[in-house]
Amino acid sequence: MSTAGVAPDIMTVAKALANGVPIGATLATEDVARVFTPGTHGSTFGGNPFATAVGLTVFTTLLEERLPERAAASGRILLDGLRAVQKKHPATAGEVRGRGLLVAMDMTVPVGDVVSACRERGLLVLTAGDNALRLAPPLVVDRAEIDRGLEIIDRALEACRR
Repeated sequence: MSTAGVAPDIMTVAKALANGVPIGATLATEDVARVFTPGTHGSTFGGNPFATAVGLTVFTTLLEERLPERAAASGRILLDGLRAVQKKHPATAGEVRGRGLLVAMDMTVPVGDVVSACRERGLLVLTAGDNALRLAPPLVVDRAEIDRGLEIIDRALEACRR
């Protein structure tokens, strides 16, 4: 059972599995996996020795450096910081939401203007939909980098005030 309360029977994973090296995997419960026999399942990125070695190294690093736990803790710091920024700028910033280090803050000003103002100040951010500022920092982000990012967002919102 995942932290979201979902227990899938089958799931595919890729993208970050080997930190940018093309690889994919299918994860399945034992009941589902019994259906697969040699030759019934194939994949374009099904794991050559190099990609598999990289994937194993990435997975080992995730576990040894406790990156999921670090990301959860850093995500709480980021969410709390964004909520403080939102309270300071209630006319331009709305709801703050997220999980781990994937977070968003709704904007009442054009989100593209906020993205540009952040970029001009040295912070790369994204949009999500028509009005959400999306943040997706790396799992290894530290407290000083989070604080610096929040400072830049604060200044960007000041610049974008209507």
